[in-house]
Amino acid sequence: MGQPAYSADSHVVEPPELFNALERRFGERAPRLVHDPEWGDFIVAPGVTTGARFSARHAGVPVGRLGIAGMRLDDPETQRRIKLGYAGLRPGVFDARERVKEQDSDGVGFEVLYPSLYFRVFGLPDNEVLLEAFRSYNDWIGSYTAVAPHRLLGLALLPMQDPPAAAVELERVIKLGFRGACIPCTPPGGRPYHDPAYDRVWSAAQEARIPLGMHIFTGAHEGVNGMRGVDNITSYASAATIIQFTITDLICQGVAHRFPDLKFIAAEWNTGWLAHWLDRLDHALYRSRADAPPELDLKPSEYWRRQFYATYEDDRVGVISRDLIGVKTLMWGNDYPHHDSIWPNSQQVLDGIFEGVPESDRTAMTVGNVCELYELPIPAAVAAGAAKR
Repeated sequence: MGQPAYSADSHVVEPPELFNALERRFGERAPRLVHDPEWGDFIVAPGVTTGARFSARHAGVPVGRLGIAGMRLDDPETQRRIKLGYAGLRPGVFDARERVKEQDSDGVGFEVLYPSLYFRVFGLPDNEVLLEAFRSYNDWIGSYTAVAPHRLLGLALLPMQDPPAAAVELERVIKLGFRGACIPCTPPGGRPYHDPAYDRVWSAAQEARIPLGMHIFTGAHEGVNGMRGVDNITSYASAATIIQFTITDLICQGVAHRFPDLKFIAAEWNTGWLAHWLDRLDHALYRSRADAPPELDLKPSEYWRRQFYATYEDDRVGVISRDLIGVKTLMWGNDYPHHDSIWPNSQQVLDGIFEGVPESDRTAMTVGNVCELYELPIPAAVAAGAAKR
């Protein structure tokens, strides 16, 4: 096995105590755990909808399905484990020391951690509960990653439904040493991200060099899918259209221009669509220049290459079109421990999607870019190779 890859998109599965504490404080207003005899543990988030439904009583993804990396969905043992809920999760999900061992076996040297069950919490309509839920999560993820800070980086969650509160929370986690944060992949209804109400957040993130991740399923409205009235196949196949709206707003309405050192990550939307879409976005701005602020002095694709990143898992199409997208903007992730994770076969998958690709590009897209973005120490082998180039 060669140089370990760095995962720019992995996950935790939030423990029951986070939800239990919220329920004790807020009662039925809080996101809370329920048990379904057929599918195991679920999270119920008041006011949040989703297109996925796994039982007659509960929409959403069961807890057990979020921790079955390395297992096949058509294996009866997998279905048995899902029904166990928390009891069926892998050891590395809760124990960071065991997690490091599991990543060692997969050739993964570092992980950037996003939430899982909290995908549903992003859309809570109750701002008071949302703020406390995110503060609690941020404190918890800080403790979780402290066990192995040389291997794990947790991202803080920001309640953008309340921009002043989001700015205060960002300033708090910066003081705690966080190096990245998450915002909803779709902005709160009625307030697009180019609204000046968010400027304090953008300014604080830029000054502290805090990249802002926008993960799939973290919509601030319309539920976790960001769509209503469509089936799961349509939602899954068309998911990238959601982040396209958000990135278009951030670029073409001036946020990227006004905050030139601010970085955004489109996490787990894959990348094969980006080359064609960026070309279309350049053409769209050219044709409708009057609809954008006059001060924009770059093409949208140039703002993308300066300030945006995207993560991928097994996206060969994105690798092939990397030069059109921007090699420096692409970061690999293994999505551990979710059901569509490529763990424990990450190295074999990477060998396949990077077949015929220069080693320098593979190194950048699996180690170098994520180290640069989050200001991580660059492995000696990677630094030596860069020096030769």
